[in-house]
Amino acid sequence: MLALSGGKTKLVDVDFRFSCHCYSRGLREGEMAPEGLAVPDGSKEMPRPRIFDLERYALSKGIAGMIDQLIANNSIVTKSRHENFFCVDNVLGNRNGCSETVSYFIFMHAKKVEDPGRPKTILVTVESAYAAMEGIPNPVGQGSRFFGQMLGERWEPLNKGITAKGRNKRKRF
Repeated sequence: MLALSGGKTKLVDVDFRFSCHCYSRGLREGEMAPEGLAVPDGSKEMPRPRIFDLERYALSKGIAGMIDQLIANNSIVTKSRHENFFCVDNVLGNRNGCSETVSYFIFMHAKKVEDPGRPKTILVTVESAYAAMEGIPNPVGQGSRFFGQMLGERWEPLNKGITAKGRNKRKRF
């Protein structure tokens, strides 16, 4: 249920989409993707070739459950410098054959969608998700808020509070 200005509330569908960045990574300088592991990204004019990444793929299987928890707990998300937001969760990863707990970053972008003939919705795109990597700095936040509040700000820019509930790929708030 979205809490809108003036004490009003609104039940809103929230759709989730997942980009290929959840299970692939960019190519390193001089790297070529082996046969069958290339992941196309970008447009014909601006291609951004990527490669299937086994660790990202394995960890991506838990994203839906992490988002369910994010919604159920109305957890904190952090605004990034690119107008999206992220959350951090600790997950068990497998690196070099060893299990270890790693920070897992999930980057999302949300927008209000107004298509003719359809009820208004919020579309959340999971733009990327990856475990912390040695030698690469962790993302820096630009202010934190509750997940529901972040979605409410996308629905009604001056809104400051909502609560989140749901368990399906399409969520009702």
